[in-house]
Amino acid sequence: MNKPTNFSGLRDVRWHPGRWTLAALLAMTTGCAQPQGGGVKPPVEQPITQPMLPGDALLSADPGLLVFSGTRDGTGAGASAVQTVAFENSSGAAVKLMGLTFLGDAGTFELVSPPPFPQTLAAGASLKLDVKLLPGATTGVLRSTLRAVGDSAPVGEVNLAGLRAAGLEGSNEPPLAQIVDALNYGTNVGSSALILGTDAALIGDEVAAPMFERASTGPVTLRPVARYSPDGPSAYGSFVLDGGAVRTQERGAMVSSGQNQTLNPLHSGQTAFDPGGTPFGIYLAPNSYAKQDTFTLDRLNTGPTRHAVRAYPLKDRAGKAVPNSYLLAFEPSENGDYQDVVFMLENVRPVAAQ
Repeated sequence: MNKPTNFSGLRDVRWHPGRWTLAALLAMTTGCAQPQGGGVKPPVEQPITQPMLPGDALLSADPGLLVFSGTRDGTGAGASAVQTVAFENSSGAAVKLMGLTFLGDAGTFELVSPPPFPQTLAAGASLKLDVKLLPGATTGVLRSTLRAVGDSAPVGEVNLAGLRAAGLEGSNEPPLAQIVDALNYGTNVGSSALILGTDAALIGDEVAAPMFERASTGPVTLRPVARYSPDGPSAYGSFVLDGGAVRTQERGAMVSSGQNQTLNPLHSGQTAFDPGGTPFGIYLAPNSYAKQDTFTLDRLNTGPTRHAVRAYPLKDRAGKAVPNSYLLAFEPSENGDYQDVVFMLENVRPVAAQ
């Protein structure tokens, strides 16, 4: 599998007003060159450039990062979902848009129904664009930037990340390390291999976290950020220890219908909850391939893997820890890939089990 794109050591080809002619800009953007046969031309890929200089952006992107997943052939459940970014004119004056361009991994992303250019975006107005990850031979983490170009310089951009798997399920699935990288995190999961093993020894940035407590006032949030497992609904929630008994509280469920091999899977239920003052853990309910609950507390796991959850402090892309935030990587089966379901748990700190 390919390594993630490296942005270091690149030639500085920033846009500078006055150094580019309008003709050159038009040739690099969507539908801005003098058309030969009419119609709107698709955006073109350019070599990776350095990010825009601070203060250059006249358009703000919401969100500032789009994360996609799909498979090499991009068919069926392996097709990329279409996501939307809104470029909002926050400059206080009208901005003339000459076009759009992709920077980075060529042939990776595509605009769905690109708008015509040039056009003028009034102050406070937004331009919504639909983007998807394309199929292709290259697997692994792929990165690009969708940049909006004005009269003489770039005026806004959104970062794009895509995780392209070899196929669906089994050895076709991406390793946990690629999942974490595609989500734009810098956490070290211990290995770039698909199989991490099921030994209880901590690996990479992993910490012992059998139970948690709320770190500060406000709710705890729990949401699935990746799922690579057989299809079917899968409930999850929190648990507490009550003497010798385990009491579970369902908080949500991953839906089925093609949401079993993807980043940021669709889910139902609540994202935020109040755990009270009692230490709690997280569990994954039985489903079609795991016949027992899977707990963050090893001693409760009765399936083939005792150390069935690896807990990692969440780190940003620069490797800086995000306070009181963790990635929980579940292995309800026995192969040891720990990406059947990956949760983000926030506003917590680990505590020892009772």
